[in-house]
Amino acid sequence: QVEEAFYQAFRSHDIQLMKQVWDQSDDVFCIHPGSSRIFSYQLIIASWEQIFAGKEEINIQLSDSTYTMDDNLCIHNVKEVIVVDDRDLGTVLATNVYRQSSELGWRMVAHHGSPAFMESDSRVSNNLH
Repeated sequence: QVEEAFYQAFRSHDIQLMKQVWDQSDDVFCIHPGSSRIFSYQLIIASWEQIFAGKEEINIQLSDSTYTMDDNLCIHNVKEVIVVDDRDLGTVLATNVYRQSSELGWRMVAHHGSPAFMESDSRVSNNLH
């Protein structure tokens, strides 16, 4: 449900919903495609405010979702196809990490978006680093 809320906030420029999605602890981080790592709840929310300041219509189609989870941590990997004002901006591979707290339930603790330069159906890359 928290992932649905994250993408709903993203699509609708809803900063209040985005604030509810993110955990407010000190160890949260966000990496928007092509940018540096942002630490802290306040700076992450400020980055979303900047993104939402643009009035473009954002359409995000999700596919190829995989996840792993235990009682308190869930890691999702999704493919985001992003279209802004009818312009195809390409595909982003996103990893979303959620942690469950006893007080607030599931909250996002990390979002990392990276441009998908090559498409492959393989689960094993030929290019190891």
